[in-house]
Amino acid sequence: MLNQQYTHLSRIDSYIEPLLKRVLEANKLGICCGTIQVESTSSSCDKAEGDRFKLLIPYARHTITWDVLFDSQRPELGPDFIFNDDTFLIDMNIDTLSAKVPSLAKWNVNNENALLNVLMELLSCYRQHQIELLQKQERFEMEYSVLMNSTEIAQEDVEVILLPFGSKPTEARFLISLSINPQLDEEHETYGPENETAMLLVTFYGPNWNRIMPQIYFSKYLEYVLNKSYQLPHYLSDKLLNDYVVEIKKNIEEKIRSRVECRQKRKLFVMTALALQAKSVLEYDSKDYYYIAFLFVKKDFSSVVIITLSPNFPSIKPTITLKSPYHMTVDRQSYHENLENFKYSPKWFPVDMIDEIFKSINTNIDKFKLKSIQTCS
Repeated sequence: MLNQQYTHLSRIDSYIEPLLKRVLEANKLGICCGTIQVESTSSSCDKAEGDRFKLLIPYARHTITWDVLFDSQRPELGPDFIFNDDTFLIDMNIDTLSAKVPSLAKWNVNNENALLNVLMELLSCYRQHQIELLQKQERFEMEYSVLMNSTEIAQEDVEVILLPFGSKPTEARFLISLSINPQLDEEHETYGPENETAMLLVTFYGPNWNRIMPQIYFSKYLEYVLNKSYQLPHYLSDKLLNDYVVEIKKNIEEKIRSRVECRQKRKLFVMTALALQAKSVLEYDSKDYYYIAFLFVKKDFSSVVIITLSPNFPSIKPTITLKSPYHMTVDRQSYHENLENFKYSPKWFPVDMIDEIFKSINTNIDKFKLKSIQTCS
């Protein structure tokens, strides 16, 4: 995406280009996991190189649009702004603005972070502005106060917005960053620096704000661990937002902890099977440990044995599939059967599970051989 943005940089005044480049390279502003985008560029004095551009800024799972206006002939003066929210900064005096946005009051065009710093400070002001608008709604004044008094959520973890902009909003959004603390395994380190974050978006609608739609967004690691299977509990209209947040956070942590523990148990099973049957192993899942395949030989008959483990192993017994390398079905697939009646207990050690599985294979392999011949002859 950043490469696409450089097409805009090529049309920007040389004094302003490094300032905009730093903005586009920033990982995120606020808690949204999205980068700022340039929508368009223009010139204040009909030059080929622009000194004005429109920025699309992610905020509370919404995009706010800010026009940044430079004077390319006097970049040392700093930028002006036009906000797509007409209620923002309409009554702030110059002294208050200078205190809240010091990087603009002390503008230094030679500092490549100058524009990025101004945007971060303005976004902080915008966040406070939306909080003040929210607190004018009786329900949300109480909801926000309780949420901020929670030990689970910090002020910087929440972004709020009322939509559409103006005097009669019909939608209120709370975007809440949840810091998740699961029991992690070695795969954790491969998913980047912000591995344990989830973002809960709760949107209120309706004349009494009694229609509520929660949504959840996971970082790559949490999405990987949960295997895209997490379902949000229903949000009852009389439930406090803070209580729902605490419930969701606890629920996610428990599910992730369970998933990680199951993965560790699958790994132990596969590694044990690998050690016990090293010479006959054909392949195995070395990432998530969902399966391992062997070549099983008895007398003059060979078969492929595939042991498949569920995400909830060991509470759900493995699936044992026998495949014949000699026989094809009418749809040109290897003849196969699942072995059902083998002894199993989730409380056993992996070595005992594997021992029982291979005892059952040895007992049933002759029947499988005969059936494969009869079925496919």
